[in-house]
Amino acid sequence: MKCFVLLSLLLVFCGSLQAEAELRGSEAHQSEEIPLTDTVTIVDIFLRGHKRTRSKVIFREMTFGKGSRIAKDKLAEEIELTYSALMNTGLFVSVDISHSDTLLGPGKETVTIDIRETWYIYPVPVFSLADRNFNVWWRDQGRSLDRVNIGGKLSYYNFTGRRDRFKLGFTTGYTREYEAGYRLPYLNKAGSLGAEINYEFLRRREQNFATSENQQLFYNNPDEFVYRQTKADLSFTYRRRLYVSHKIDLGYRDATIADTIANVLNPDFFGGGRNSQSFFRIGYRFINDRRDVRNYPWKGTFLQASLEKDGLGITGERSGLTVGVTYRKFWPLNDKYSINTGVAGKLSLIRSKQPFLENRAIGFGNNGVVGYQFYVVDGLDMAIWRFGIRRELFKTNLDLGKLVFIPAFRYIPVRVLLAFQFNQGISNSPFVDESNELNNTLLTGASLGLDVVLFYDMVGSLQYNRNHLGEGGVFLALSLNF
Repeated sequence: MKCFVLLSLLLVFCGSLQAEAELRGSEAHQSEEIPLTDTVTIVDIFLRGHKRTRSKVIFREMTFGKGSRIAKDKLAEEIELTYSALMNTGLFVSVDISHSDTLLGPGKETVTIDIRETWYIYPVPVFSLADRNFNVWWRDQGRSLDRVNIGGKLSYYNFTGRRDRFKLGFTTGYTREYEAGYRLPYLNKAGSLGAEINYEFLRRREQNFATSENQQLFYNNPDEFVYRQTKADLSFTYRRRLYVSHKIDLGYRDATIADTIANVLNPDFFGGGRNSQSFFRIGYRFINDRRDVRNYPWKGTFLQASLEKDGLGITGERSGLTVGVTYRKFWPLNDKYSINTGVAGKLSLIRSKQPFLENRAIGFGNNGVVGYQFYVVDGLDMAIWRFGIRRELFKTNLDLGKLVFIPAFRYIPVRVLLAFQFNQGISNSPFVDESNELNNTLLTGASLGLDVVLFYDMVGSLQYNRNHLGEGGVFLALSLNF
């Protein structure tokens, strides 16, 4: 794991160098050293079709602006990068960029951007599963409706036309949850500073209290709530350029559990048999995101490195320090094939035993290994590497016409791809019992399946997975952005 720390620091350093190279390259791109005969100058940019989004937001997300001098052989590339940047904002259903010369003389170009905005108000009814994924709910939990959350969430994107988001939510069922938040990515005139605030309160009558045989164990009491948590977060973001951002998170956590869990089932849930825990936290995150499509990349790179400190010595009930890194690279072989590879991991710099919910490794969030959807692996440290190849079968645009009364949803771009994945992962778990045989073991899994991409970034996948235990099965995965 010490080697992993060095790798993490190296990736962050390389990411910083890449960011600086981007800045220098961008400045050199418009340098007077480029011969005038080899460049074009963007004399004006015309925006059409945007009704809510402010023009300065669109200009802020472009890789070039009015007055930019661009090498002729780089103009198509700059337009492509701007297209990806605008679509990745999530504000638009489609973006068409064209350019033409002017009457002002050779090398003078105007750019026209035709925009179709997406639907920004999503009063979404909530019907979600309490379990980690659909496959666990379907098989291990017997498709029980008692493990379903129902309710509603209102997400209002582009609330004031500045790419901000306001959200409210209420959920009942397995988990009773209240949440509210507001995000404003452009605090200053330059659009480089942003802020976000979130609040969440939840409680439930069933709680995962331990892991045995790499399966989650649950305690249920239908007469009372056995777990309560309050979360409050304030975040600040600095993003001078399009691709590189720095984020600082400040937060507070307060949680309580039933005495039965604290005293009988797992005294180490919070540690020392305590039935409550509260602490302040601070985190830093560096992101260098150069993917063409963030939810289903075809080319580009993604680097994220983080350092998080849980417990600032104020309450004395929690002390954790974790460094994490994720790096992924995507490159197309041609129009039909694309290869991807990547690594991800975490290292706990404080080596003492951590509370149960803070000791998670493989099987939670984005840290999954294909073929192990029915297992969880706890641990202080974790490392995963991935390889994949995709083959596009076909793509088309569905025109629903008058069947859909909302213009943003009348045209549905559809892509269908054949995808293969190979994953390996391992966790370092010094404090787990011997029944969890997958801990401290190299996990190997592979999958072959069909991916369906709707609009720009909504992905559904039907896969056949197999792991090193010889187990195989068909799995469903969804990634929908609302």
